[in-house]
Amino acid sequence: MTSVVIVQYGYPEQTRRAVESLMLHSKGAVDVVVVDNGSPECGGNQPGGEGERYRIIENIKNLGFGAANNIGARATHGDLILFLNSDTITHGEILPGIESYFAANPRCGAAGLRLLNSDGTLQNSTGKVPTVLSILNTRRREYVYSPPDPVRRDWVSGAALVVRRTVFEQVGGFDERYFMYFEDVDLCARIRREGYEVHYIAGVSVEHLGGGSQAGGKSVVVEKEFRKSQVLCYFRYSSAVDRVLLRVYLFMRFLPQLVLGGRDRREVASYVLPIILRPADERRH
Repeated sequence: MTSVVIVQYGYPEQTRRAVESLMLHSKGAVDVVVVDNGSPECGGNQPGGEGERYRIIENIKNLGFGAANNIGARATHGDLILFLNSDTITHGEILPGIESYFAANPRCGAAGLRLLNSDGTLQNSTGKVPTVLSILNTRRREYVYSPPDPVRRDWVSGAALVVRRTVFEQVGGFDERYFMYFEDVDLCARIRREGYEVHYIAGVSVEHLGGGSQAGGKSVVVEKEFRKSQVLCYFRYSSAVDRVLLRVYLFMRFLPQLVLGGRDRREVASYVLPIILRPADERRH
């Protein structure tokens, strides 16, 4: 059985669409938990149907994406847990395909689904262990869509991520030090460290609208969180050389913004530069 966890922060209508599309293409009961992460504007306007086909957990404040998913996972019962973004739309039955895949691949501890844009084109949803070079490589279509291994990956996107419950519990779930961004990369790295494989299931897909809780692009707060998580993840899993290169890359990128940028850019730069200059071991524990 596959349980589904959906975290939302605002945009309840979007969550309702994600849940309804999943239910529409699922036969029988589905164990679904929606975790509202302290959305200030939602009030009682939550997806309807609680108590009949799924449950809602309301956090009193925004605990971060990983922490909210951990709460949702603890409330589910399935042997597999599908962490599904609230800005996804399901266009076909996906749960039987997921369950069949995991049954046929016992060493697979986690797997990502195929993510599609609204026009049907493929999204970047997998990658290698992060390096400075990978920042540039992920912008190359041939790198993103034609990896050397058709199945195994270093990491897969948390927008549609399936994990065996036993493996999820074994590694301690999502690391809650990541408020948002890179928590999926970190989780996959720890799963692989335990000897399990991380796979990409190309035969099961969902539409991913992307950035659903960030209308208008990345805000200053969101970019700060992205850079903080980026540094934490890169310094935990990259080589010593890559840690040096990352420092140089970010320093060269943000120092000019601190001097010449507008107010928002100066604010981000003043936040990022102290983070990259701190000793690496301060971010490893």
